[in-house]
Amino acid sequence: MVWLTNFGMLFIAITCVLYWLLPQVWRPWLLTAAGCLLLVHDGWTSLLVWVALIAWLALICGPGWRRHALVQKIGLAGLLIAFAGYQYAKAWQGLLPYLGFAFVTLKAWHLIAEHGTGAYRQGRMVSSMSYLLFPPTLLVGPVQRYDAFRMEALRARWDSQAVSRALERMLYGYCKIVLLANYLLANKLQGLHDLTGHAWLDTYLGLLAYGLDLYWQFSGYCDIAIGFALLLGIRVPENFNFPFAARSLPDFWRRWHITVSEWCRDFMFRPMFARSNNYLAASLCGMMVLGLWHELSPRYLAWGLFHGAGLGLVHLWSKYAPLAEKLREYKVWRVASWFFTLQFVILSFALTSSPTIAEAMHKLAILGGLHF
Repeated sequence: MVWLTNFGMLFIAITCVLYWLLPQVWRPWLLTAAGCLLLVHDGWTSLLVWVALIAWLALICGPGWRRHALVQKIGLAGLLIAFAGYQYAKAWQGLLPYLGFAFVTLKAWHLIAEHGTGAYRQGRMVSSMSYLLFPPTLLVGPVQRYDAFRMEALRARWDSQAVSRALERMLYGYCKIVLLANYLLANKLQGLHDLTGHAWLDTYLGLLAYGLDLYWQFSGYCDIAIGFALLLGIRVPENFNFPFAARSLPDFWRRWHITVSEWCRDFMFRPMFARSNNYLAASLCGMMVLGLWHELSPRYLAWGLFHGAGLGLVHLWSKYAPLAEKLREYKVWRVASWFFTLQFVILSFALTSSPTIAEAMHKLAILGGLHF
């Protein structure tokens, strides 16, 4: 990841210095230029793809179209088709992922769905560009809403205490990635799950190591992004909140990849639930979309359906089981809920850590005692 390289560290330092030296009116231009520099550093193809996406947004959101609702639907449909094509090419044609493209499509959806057209008239084009290309969150999020970002940018003021908190947060991120994930897990504990000689334990420890690596790497990069943004005087939302401490599956999704989970809830689950009044169907639909957002493949589709079914079952239990509310009062039940939630999440890692559905089913068969 670029933030761990010499270029990344130098980029952060120079961006922060220039940001605070420039008048506030020029800062959105600096953020836009800095984001473009990251894209160029990743490759000209990334820059061209981003230019095409931004041009589409400018066409849809810029002019004050008369048929506002129709243009909005066309904009969302075009965005969906483009992203589906990108995911297909990445999954089946060997296309390398473009820098931050999956995350910028969520931001673009925000802009079209929540703000529609007329950005030229309202003077929002420059702030919209800096929002889309905001360097700290360009790579892996967190995904912030436009209104919240714009208010933070307008309120940005130099604060030495905030800078201290930002540097501390970035240090936490580097420790998670370098010490916990890349040193402890990858070097010292690498292969531990292959040395027990027991198929069930080897498989389970492998999935546990995969989950820990995913969490430490991803949350570490988010810590760096949050700290970098705070160095610029801009607060961005949290993306992780001790997810492996969750006591239920809905609680897990309120703690894991929070900003993308909230996007899926607001733009997929709630509209589906409002139309169908069916919690299970809405959960399956929302999590299926979340899975395919990660990767257009059978394994991620299965992963989304797995979590969607789990969320639906937990909802049915909480709503219709007579003892559900009473059991929450007991500490033993709360511990058991945490344990079963964690096991469900670990089982789901069999789907995302395996290159094929067949291999994932093999792992699940071992853990279920169906394969010897």
